[in-house]
Amino acid sequence: MKKTLFLCLLLAVMACEGTKTASTEEVVVKQEVSKTDHHIEAITKVFNAHGGFDNWTALKQLSYENGGQKTLVELQNRYTRIDSEGQTVGFDGEHVWVNPPSENASRQRMRYNLMFYFYAFPFVIGDPGITYEDMGPKELMGKTYNGVKVSYGDGVGDSPKDNYIVYSDPETNQMHWLMYTATFGGGETSDRYSLIKYDGWKEMEGVILPSSLQWYQYRDGVVGEPRGGARVFENIQVSKEYPTMENFSMPEGAQDITNPAS
Repeated sequence: MKKTLFLCLLLAVMACEGTKTASTEEVVVKQEVSKTDHHIEAITKVFNAHGGFDNWTALKQLSYENGGQKTLVELQNRYTRIDSEGQTVGFDGEHVWVNPPSENASRQRMRYNLMFYFYAFPFVIGDPGITYEDMGPKELMGKTYNGVKVSYGDGVGDSPKDNYIVYSDPETNQMHWLMYTATFGGGETSDRYSLIKYDGWKEMEGVILPSSLQWYQYRDGVVGEPRGGARVFENIQVSKEYPTMENFSMPEGAQDITNPAS
């Protein structure tokens, strides 16, 4: 009788342990696919043409110089520091700050990470909470490109009502153009698109990033003349090592512009 009872208890323990193991494995699998399981084939092809989304998410920092500013971004949490002559703007994961204090806090808050966002395409549109729609081919300046529309869920990002369309070469799947609507945090959506051409792609640490962004006039489906000169990015560096986190800490005397209207 004791042997029978012991055997029953042993089988019960083994059954519980088996259940726990299966449950743990299931959680691990969900965590492994959670970063990319929302990607559709059309956008995955674009990511792969630029080195792959997994290679991008393995990076810890990105820095570059553009327009008299030096930008440093910790890529896992998007901590940011932008140094320009006489001023520094930062994001420490909770607060957006400017040092020395600025009279133009609202503009600084809405635009502090705008150039990074445009620069880091297409990878920045791989995050969770983003949806994709295959738009089919479109002709721009005499060449046909494949299009993928990108939109955001409510509460995702600073401007969830913005929309983007990535246009890629149908042969190489490399991104050539970006169309976007800009609300800058406003309450209404827009159907007026702006247009950027991406050039000067360079491979670094397994990913391919641009060195030139040129805005173009765009109206009623027609590409016009360039809007000013190209935005050129220099001294581009990426790394799988984290930057020194003190770079992003709000210094004493800096202005907190997280909520500039308050």
